[in-house]
Amino acid sequence: MANDPAKQDLIRNAAIRVFARKGFHATRAEEIAEEAGIAVGTIYNYFESKAQVLLSIFEREFEEEVGLYESMAKSGVSVRERFSKILSAHFARLAESRDLAVVLVRERYNGSGEIGEAMAKMQRKMLDKIEKLIQDGVDAGWLRACNVRMVAPALFAIVQSIGETAMIYPESQQKAFLARAPEELAHLIWSGLAHDTEEEATA
Repeated sequence: MANDPAKQDLIRNAAIRVFARKGFHATRAEEIAEEAGIAVGTIYNYFESKAQVLLSIFEREFEEEVGLYESMAKSGVSVRERFSKILSAHFARLAESRDLAVVLVRERYNGSGEIGEAMAKMQRKMLDKIEKLIQDGVDAGWLRACNVRMVAPALFAIVQSIGETAMIYPESQQKAFLARAPEELAHLIWSGLAHDTEEEATA
């Protein structure tokens, strides 16, 4: 495979727009090429298949999410602030690009075989990061003791469902909906997981 990040981004971004309009299964490689302004054969210089293009979209977003978790863990800020910043960054990315939001919400279960396993592996790693964040809160005395293996996927599902719900509103209302999400979800998390004596806990 050729390695030209700019050309890969061109193909990915074109694919996002077409996938958002037509859906992954209904999209032909020729349509992605036309959207990108390139020959269809050029796609296969950089990606083995249409499914690989879809996977690369998720991989790029996953790398950004994981990078944020890791940088926050090293930043020294409180667990509470880490929750807020991670939620804000996630929903800001969805609000910036409706097409990307549609693809991430609608296509995340479309993979099968090696593609499906790769996407499942990404999700498991993301759950590991969420578990670590929750456990850090417990260890710091800010969050109550809980089964982090159970709580992490519950929080992950809530965040995903907010993205899904945003898509049912008119486009003119989606940004406002997503902008409100971090504050409301942070409050929900703090209310459900905080110690009764939260003001006495240190984070």
